[in-house]
Amino acid sequence: MSQERRKRRFRRAKTVSGVCEVCGEERPLCYRCQKCGYLICQECMAHGPRTFSCNTVTWVCPNCLNWETL
Repeated sequence: MSQERRKRRFRRAKTVSGVCEVCGEERPLCYRCQKCGYLICQECMAHGPRTFSCNTVTWVCPNCLNWETL
């Protein structure tokens, strides 16, 4: 199996249900940082768009400063 196929197979999902690390509530839709696993819900992302996103297509994980696409 090629290395690219392995990498794609083990990639984490970008959206999951879980507990938001900003508000602490269980939410059905949370965005996940693929590098560190940080979760932020859609409501918290919408309340602070300047904090997390500069162009509404990408967001910066406040935990590890990794750029993620929505």
